[in-house]
Amino acid sequence: MKKAYNEIWVDNIDNQDLIKEWYEEKVLSEEQYEAAKKMFPVEFYQPNIFIEFGLFIFTNVAISSTFGFSSVMLFSSLMDSNIGLAVVCLANGVGILFVLEYFIKNRKLYRSGADNALMYVAIGSFLSAIFAITNFHWSLYSYYFLSLLVFIPFLLRYGDPFVAIAVFLVWICFWFTFTIEWPIGKMVVPFVIMTASVISFLFIGWWKKRDSSAYYTDAQICIETGSLITFYLGGNYMVVREGNAMLNGLTDSTQISFAPLFYIFTAVIPFLYLFFGLKRQDRKMVMVGIASFAFSIFTYRFYFSIMPLEWALTLGGAALIGLSVWGIWFFRTPKWGLAYRQTQASKYRDFEAFLVSQALTPHGQSGKMKFGEGDFGGGGAGDKY
Repeated sequence: MKKAYNEIWVDNIDNQDLIKEWYEEKVLSEEQYEAAKKMFPVEFYQPNIFIEFGLFIFTNVAISSTFGFSSVMLFSSLMDSNIGLAVVCLANGVGILFVLEYFIKNRKLYRSGADNALMYVAIGSFLSAIFAITNFHWSLYSYYFLSLLVFIPFLLRYGDPFVAIAVFLVWICFWFTFTIEWPIGKMVVPFVIMTASVISFLFIGWWKKRDSSAYYTDAQICIETGSLITFYLGGNYMVVREGNAMLNGLTDSTQISFAPLFYIFTAVIPFLYLFFGLKRQDRKMVMVGIASFAFSIFTYRFYFSIMPLEWALTLGGAALIGLSVWGIWFFRTPKWGLAYRQTQASKYRDFEAFLVSQALTPHGQSGKMKFGEGDFGGGGAGDKY
């Protein structure tokens, strides 16, 4: 699907962020910094966070007022029936979509608040049309599936991270609600959720190889992080046990089937995240690994308390602080491809080489030969330089 925003400018946003980081670290001089920025222009309208938030609220208020007035004055007779309400919502969504495309093309908006609001309201209008025309008579998983059909085109066209989060949550909810419809589903739903999470993670890996631009980077990070979280939660003993009690209407949870397997999942998955996160230098996997490790400890304490909570929190906090201090000291110089400070050298290696060759010329170059404008191919190979 064709992308709504200028893909080159989106890539240049990442490039300018890296250039600014180099400038702040005194790698580039001010002259080199200004020259490098001109090489990667960004013509989007991108206000600061406060103006963006204000534009988001103002756009929502404006849309609500316009839609409410037009609905009461022009379409009040249509809204008496579900079909009429669906038609009004659909027309509203299409109209807002045209306004969104106009502002992106002519006002050059990019996540400025106004375009975000228009996008989310358009999605809500299309979903409302679906809910109105079916009158909530269908099964829950059917609505999740139809919601995916609405969310995915918006994700592919606009690459919005919040839409990506919605896509992933609806994807997981679809499999959850679909599985528990069957008698055996309540027993196998943890494995279904874990499988859906693995599929999501592998799909993002394939997607990254197919499209390496920065257009979908934020969306891919959201889905990839979500898949890591749901894979762990799907195998966590506490989540499975308490969820099983809730699904079966039990007031007190009881021992679950395959309990030893979920004990293993709860204990092993955090270490796998930490190991592969460090090995692949994947920051988000390491962060999810740390969080899941803490939740595993909480899960153990929830069922097998061996000391008062105050002592456990004090000792655990002291251990984490000590581990953090040791990690900062140990990795203050890079080891095994890891460092205390974040580096993006591998990701931007080609960009760095291009930037150095084009813009970051050394000072005092007046005595060097200046290439170009020759008689033969513009390379200075003719009878004059």
